[in-house]
Amino acid sequence: MSFIPERKYNRNGAAVYIPAAPFPHNRKVVLYYGRKEERWPGQQAEYQKCQNVLERLLVFECALDDDILVKNPAKNLQVPQTEKKKRTAIEQRQIDLFMDYVKNSERYAFSYPAFVVLFNLGMRIGEMEALTWEDVDFKENTITINKTVNRYRKADYGFTMAVASPKSKTSIRTVAINSVVRKTLLKLKMQSAPPTVKLPYVDDSGNIRGKISGFLFVNTSGSVWNEPGFRELIKRIVGQQNKEVERDHAEKIENFCPHMVRHTYTSLAYSAGADVKIVSQNLGHASTSVTIL
Repeated sequence: MSFIPERKYNRNGAAVYIPAAPFPHNRKVVLYYGRKEERWPGQQAEYQKCQNVLERLLVFECALDDDILVKNPAKNLQVPQTEKKKRTAIEQRQIDLFMDYVKNSERYAFSYPAFVVLFNLGMRIGEMEALTWEDVDFKENTITINKTVNRYRKADYGFTMAVASPKSKTSIRTVAINSVVRKTLLKLKMQSAPPTVKLPYVDDSGNIRGKISGFLFVNTSGSVWNEPGFRELIKRIVGQQNKEVERDHAEKIENFCPHMVRHTYTSLAYSAGADVKIVSQNLGHASTSVTIL
């Protein structure tokens, strides 16, 4: 029996490769999408894109025509409707406890400026990681957000982290900084060693277009933060703080993720009477409807 894949085309002109042999249950079926037979980057696609492509590909119908399958396993398939997870804001008391501990901790004080920026500006974690000193304007008291740090598979791209364009066009924005952020960043700039770490700057296809350096925030090894590493940092800080206060029967803090900080910024801004449109622009949302969800 031949296992050489047979090429077919669906009605949209997309190339579809069908194995000539029946599909074993543990066999991965690889699909290629595009008129030029370029590999479709499934690892970067969002759920909706995956759904749309799968609906357009007639892979199982082709397999039925070739007598590879006797039944279309995708027929009458229903996508489950899952409820959106409720967004939770961090209480102000919890923020104060966390920030006070980080600021005065010999072990974690290095990360204090990053948390100041996150809580005060509500930016995405990848946007915070990608900030460079060129983005900070102390004269105008602004920060320009125009890039993000993404992770990549080294086997596919040759690197694991790179700087790329942000999530959308509306994500490119310039936001005002308050006196707390300004003071913290000025102190950080005076303490920072000359920049040595560099990351590739890539286009939307993952092609390297240059190098980026001068990052504001790095970890203890001098590397640019990535989201899993920053999540783990928060977890370690919370765990250590709670361990220290347990013997004194003091208030503990709940673990949180970077995106909860973003939602907290929104909630606190609304509580202070901020305009919905301004908050939406600061967050880089395409619509105010996204902000108020």
